Amino acid sequence: MKIMFIVYHDIRKEARSQEILECAKTLSNETVLVSYSKPFNTQNIKCIVTGNGERNYFKFIKESIKAIKEENPDVVILHDDYTAAVLAWIHKFRKNIFIIYDSSELYIDRKPKSFKQFVARHMHYFEKFYLKHADVVISANIERGNIMKDYYKLKEKPIVFDNIHRIDDHYNEEQLDRKYSELFGDDKFKIVYGGGISKKRMSFELLEAVHSLGSNYRLIICGMLDAKDKSEFDSFISENSISDVHYVGFIPRSEWRYMLRKADISVSAFSKDTLNNVYCASGKLYESLFEGTPILTSENPPLKRICNNFGVGVSKDNFKEGILDLEQNYEVYCENIDAYTRTIDYEGRISNLAETLQKRIASTPSFNQSISD
Repeated sequence: MKIMFIVYHDIRKEARSQEILECAKTLSNETVLVSYSKPFNTQNIKCIVTGNGERNYFKFIKESIKAIKEENPDVVILHDDYTAAVLAWIHKFRKNIFIIYDSSELYIDRKPKSFKQFVARHMHYFEKFYLKHADVVISANIERGNIMKDYYKLKEKPIVFDNIHRIDDHYNEEQLDRKYSELFGDDKFKIVYGGGISKKRMSFELLEAVHSLGSNYRLIICGMLDAKDKSEFDSFISENSISDVHYVGFIPRSEWRYMLRKADISVSAFSKDTLNNVYCASGKLYESLFEGTPILTSENPPLKRICNNFGVGVSKDNFKEGILDLEQNYEVYCENIDAYTRTIDYEGRISNLAETLQKRIASTPSFNQSISD
């Protein structure tokens, strides 16, 4: 059985794409990757690079279809709505191919405001009308799966493959202790946030909450920033003489792991402006839990479900109250995290997904007949 995985992400950086590729390799010893980027490890896979290695969407679609024609895969795994046009082509011209569609996002209510977003609407059109023809659909959490079944008129609920990420990168503790001694060298209550500086990521609400708590609390922000929002952010800090909020920019994953271990709590927050954000699938939440660090989240349903069901953090839009709750009941949250993470079969999650997909493939008589022929 030959499997082709088609993805329009930089697979060297995008964790979910890497996991789906590993799943494909588990399913078959003849795996073909089609993307504009190559993974660092190309062992046991054939790589077809689109657009001469450049991020070019139209060349990606054209060359993906060409790859299907030349390779004749038995199974094609498509990743996100970038590949929806390929899904439509397969349904029309290669009905014998078993289609697995992995959806890590939920862009069903975005409105185009630019040419780039107009292209996104084009992708959404294909996804809306052809996703029901995929043999298997995978979603990033339960909530998104339920919405997708109704919206796309799927025959059954998608398989859930959560964005459960753990950082295994090593770091030099002595070196980072020196580098970040100003941030972690005292007994203040330390809060780390990896969402950068952006109003859409609720970093202003977090800033105001920490400021209102007083001088015994420190906020450390990592990640992306919006230039306009950063200017406003800095102005607020200057006008209010705030000294214990620190933006450290982009940092390697190993340093983010260090910060999670050194911090008292971390934050995962999303606005509620789109369904994709409302029903977020946060990998950073799990990164924190695997380091034993309690989590403060906004009240988005998937985040609230995890906090409430397992007692590993507080889901509250009033960040000040949430921080105080975590601080006052800190040991309980840490104990709950230890109990919860022990129940997660992290090492086996990819093989478990592969086993589920294999069963679906094996239970499709028309597909197995075409393989034997």
